[in-house]
Amino acid sequence: MTYPLRKLKPAAKPVESLSARVYHEIKGLILRNEIMPGQKLHHQELSERLGVSRTPVREALTRLVQEGYASLLPNRGFICKEIRLQEAEELYDLREALEAFAVEKAIEKLSLGSLAELEQKVELYGRDIHKRFTRERLIYDQNIHLEIAQIAGNETLKRSLQQVFERIILKRKTDGLYDLSRAVSAHQEHVAIAQAIKRRDVSAAVQIVRGHIQEGKKNVLRDLQARNEIRDFQIQTES
Repeated sequence: MTYPLRKLKPAAKPVESLSARVYHEIKGLILRNEIMPGQKLHHQELSERLGVSRTPVREALTRLVQEGYASLLPNRGFICKEIRLQEAEELYDLREALEAFAVEKAIEKLSLGSLAELEQKVELYGRDIHKRFTRERLIYDQNIHLEIAQIAGNETLKRSLQQVFERIILKRKTDGLYDLSRAVSAHQEHVAIAQAIKRRDVSAAVQIVRGHIQEGKKNVLRDLQARNEIRDFQIQTES
């Protein structure tokens, strides 16, 4: 006697826990500049704002501490963490290594469709360069570089770059000290990268990508150094 195979039920999608949802919502607040790096994260305020109890908020904040996006300071509570000089330097060095590899592999896998998508993302960044500097421009920049990793067809590489960009974007202040001329030169470098990829010129593409990331790194380190000097001066004048 034969038995027909029973139709298997599709696996249920994992349900996101409440603390995970709160975690993502708090990161969204940071991304939209509604919470700034250096700002205190109040349990009660967040629980009222997000419409949840304090328990999932505490669990979400603990996860943010574990991942390096927040600090838990004695007698002060949770603080949204600001990127520091050493971390910024390390992240940009890692970006350079990953993206030099990504652009080389992207040229191997390049298609007309993927090139058009890359050029569109470069154009979006270019439209934003004369506006006030915000995290939105950082995301436009991120999307150009992640598109190159997407073309390269290496998901592990893309995920690694996403993690690097997330740390840079969420932990960087976007007020005040940004060099406006950097946006214009960064756009020109994006255009040059896309053109080198289009020509399938691996040597030029890698060289331009490395130079682009090194210049971005210098700009960010100058910004952070200036902020440190302002902070030190304020501490001296208050003491």
